[in-house]
Amino acid sequence: MTMKSAFLFAAVLALTGNALGQAPKIETDFSKQLAGEYVLDLAHASVVWRVTHFGLSNYTARFDKMEGKINLTPGSVGNSRAEFSIEAASVNTGLAPFNKKLMAPEFFDGEKNPRITFKSTKFEHVSGQAYKLTGDMTLRGVTKPITWNVTFNGGLYNSYAQAQATGFSAKGIVKRSDWGMKEYAGIVGDDVEVIVETEFNNRAAPL
Repeated sequence: MTMKSAFLFAAVLALTGNALGQAPKIETDFSKQLAGEYVLDLAHASVVWRVTHFGLSNYTARFDKMEGKINLTPGSVGNSRAEFSIEAASVNTGLAPFNKKLMAPEFFDGEKNPRITFKSTKFEHVSGQAYKLTGDMTLRGVTKPITWNVTFNGGLYNSYAQAQATGFSAKGIVKRSDWGMKEYAGIVGDDVEVIVETEFNNRAAPL
């Protein structure tokens, strides 16, 4: 490496904070997070669901369009809140005709009820980075309580987004018959496993 190229390489490392070799430090203590409202980072969020089919496979699909926000109160976990909304027609099975079929009244009833929503009513610490998030989910025009098992992955200042960021993973079971979705009972499982991955950004000053 020439003197000139070595100098350029050192300058790049200095400007990027040695991004090639070091990751930003993640703060996993919820009480040390920046308080306030965070908005969902759509580029780093996913909602995937799977359900048994004839007991032969765990059929898997996802939603592509969503929005959400959380309001963190680090000093009082119970006062933190979350809201989430999914566009039903954004369901993606990988097969366009089947996506359309799932908008029918016996499934998501997408024309009449274009959005699936969740609004939290309770957020509680279990242990370590494990939490429970309870709230009301509206699907097909039916609103019922549901509880998610949540992992708080931590927070950091995301220099790329220029925002304080925080991440959560969540899993839950949606019993589709509870929301009136009873088509193909016995062929398609009643319990739908939902796996959620999220990052949220708060554009206030970094910690």
